[in-house]
Amino acid sequence: MVADKKKILLINWRDIKNPEAGGAELYFHEIFKRINARNYEVTVLSHSVKGLPAEEVVDGMRTIRTGNKFLFNYTAHRYARKHQHEYDLIVEDLNKIPFFTPCNTKVKRLHMVMHFFRKSIFREAFFPMALYVYLMERAVALFYKNENFLAISQSTADEIVDMGIKAKWIEVVEPGIDTEYFHPTEKKADPPVISYVGRLMKYKNAQFVINAMPRLRELVPGIVLEVAGGGDYRGELEKLVDKLGVRDSVKFLGRVSEDEKRDLLSRSSLFINPSFKEGWGINNIEANLCGTISMSNNVAGLKDSVVDGVTGLLYENDDPEGFCQKAAAVLHDRNRLSELEHNACERALTMSWDAMAEKMEKVIEKALN
Repeated sequence: MVADKKKILLINWRDIKNPEAGGAELYFHEIFKRINARNYEVTVLSHSVKGLPAEEVVDGMRTIRTGNKFLFNYTAHRYARKHQHEYDLIVEDLNKIPFFTPCNTKVKRLHMVMHFFRKSIFREAFFPMALYVYLMERAVALFYKNENFLAISQSTADEIVDMGIKAKWIEVVEPGIDTEYFHPTEKKADPPVISYVGRLMKYKNAQFVINAMPRLRELVPGIVLEVAGGGDYRGELEKLVDKLGVRDSVKFLGRVSEDEKRDLLSRSSLFINPSFKEGWGINNIEANLCGTISMSNNVAGLKDSVVDGVTGLLYENDDPEGFCQKAAAVLHDRNRLSELEHNACERALTMSWDAMAEKMEKVIEKALN
């Protein structure tokens, strides 16, 4: 006789079909659709979206959409309290604003953290909202003491400890990657291309790379920066390009398809990840599988997805000249660059979604028991 499947409620602001879905949604979807295919039954709870049904099955997972995105934390709070008896485990995404499930549910719980914004939220959001998010994050230590936590990197796990949670309650499961899809599709461009792929938001810090372009052009003649992604900070970045007089060396590609992103990563000699804050930096690993190393800001999350001097390079945000010198040196040293590319690809190949789902299943079993 086959045992009844354990039932999991996964609470996240967005599901994978949400137009604003990002790395967190991809993480949950890819891992939990694999968990759902095993001895579990997963239900996804997210906010409603115009044009999407209130309920449907997505890759085998029941997906419920309810409440608007601005008040979804209250909607989810009520749903979890009312329906908790239907589930064996609640998995909560602690992203920006907690759902405070420990306050109103008695079933087993697991709390997923991509990263905490902490004070960096004041760079990105207007003051009232920034303060609200900051205070909600600070409340985690008070309301989530002795709860099971899941982090996507050791840096995030360290942040959780800094917030007041004991390390014994924290497990780490890194994001996976489609190791079959991501592979080199184009030859490296000549003159060299460096690339940025991601949202154009202030905290993502694409302005750092643009500011470096005048100096990089001196050190690496003909170098081009290709910027892929959309966001409300694009206008400011365009103004910066014109102010610096580097319009002929910076290309804005807008939002790109997955195939276009793969092509860009393949033809790039360096992928630049300048973000002030990340939980992991999945784009770094995607670039690695496409035969390209990442130069990343030496901050939490990014320093986990890049092994400095082995699979890529880290730089300090307050040392733009050091960044330029390091980038130029590796671009002019083909043997060194090839060594880093090889190491990066070998490491990335071990990070499939299947492998990460196996790690997640062990974490779930621990939380249930």
